[in-house]
Amino acid sequence: MAICLLILALPAAAQDDWAESRQKALTFIAQARYADAVPLLEHVLESQEKDVGPDDPALAPIIDSLASVYRAQGHNPDAEKLYTRSLAIKEKAAGPDSPELIADLKPLAGIYAAMARYPEAERAYQRILLLREKSKGFDDLDVATDCASLAAFYIDRKRYGVAEPALKRAILIIERKLGPQASELVPVLDPLAALYLSQKVFDLAEPPLRHIISIQESIYGPNSDKVATYVDKLAQILYLQGHYADAEPLYRRTLPVWESTLGADSPDLATTLDNLAAILAAEEKFAAAEPLYRRSQALRQKGNVESLNNLALVLAGKGDNAGAELQFKRALQLAERIPALPTGQSVGEGKLLADILRNYAVLLRTMNREAEAKQLDDRAQKTRGQTER
Repeated sequence: MAICLLILALPAAAQDDWAESRQKALTFIAQARYADAVPLLEHVLESQEKDVGPDDPALAPIIDSLASVYRAQGHNPDAEKLYTRSLAIKEKAAGPDSPELIADLKPLAGIYAAMARYPEAERAYQRILLLREKSKGFDDLDVATDCASLAAFYIDRKRYGVAEPALKRAILIIERKLGPQASELVPVLDPLAALYLSQKVFDLAEPPLRHIISIQESIYGPNSDKVATYVDKLAQILYLQGHYADAEPLYRRTLPVWESTLGADSPDLATTLDNLAAILAAEEKFAAAEPLYRRSQALRQKGNVESLNNLALVLAGKGDNAGAELQFKRALQLAERIPALPTGQSVGEGKLLADILRNYAVLLRTMNREAEAKQLDDRAQKTRGQTER
């Protein structure tokens, strides 16, 4: 009797061991420690295979977990073998039309595409869609998601003619299920607009962008950067069509949004300024375009100066004082050339110059050049004082 109890207890102990190993593996996966997760998952899979056989449906979850780790490591051939094996197990257990197969077909489609096996990828995406339609009908939100995934594959292959109807079908399903202002429409309308833009069919790109703007405004308000992103895209389309008078107010609308979001003296603001200036120049409003271009140029110069200053700090940190000094000198030369713009258009050139002078002074003190360092500190203090007036 004792022997029988001992024999019966072994599977339970083994299961506890598998559960513990799998849990450790999942923890490693969450930490992106894939190399640590692999041997644990392989151990669990090998142990379970000995217990239930190679084709038991109970193996599918651990096979999928191991496959996902291989995929995360970029080991696509190994991941493909495991997903294919899991797919075969599920097909045998649940049948070829089971929606359970989708969980393996999705990563397989991505793997095939990554390995440039495009016909196989397309078949996998199409099979996913067919399985979903059979299990949930033709008007389900998951069907819309699958249509969007298929369209993304086609867009990547520049097969716009088949991508377009897939996106339109997804949009119709979402609108019917969730309404025309549903936020779920944005990730589908966006690639549709991009699809038309890439083909230079600008008049067709405009409606989906206006739809997105309406949705985003209803969620975030009219002055959100999430709205401004799409207003800029719409302005670009109007500009490319020569509709300058329509594009100008859109760029004027987004400029204060980006000034608030990025900061009025951020070099990242230069592109927005250039866009508005280009519109004004196209309208022959040269007097209005000039200060925008000057401000844009100053911001770009500031970005270069900041980069040189940061490089100097890195070189100083690693002990390359001579290299750091060279970069500080270059930064100072460029900073001194940034034009002082009128109030409201300043790019913070005075503060930037003062910061570089102070950083350079710190370097000189480490080189025992106190007299030169003091001169830079005095100049920095004077510059900062002039800036704060």
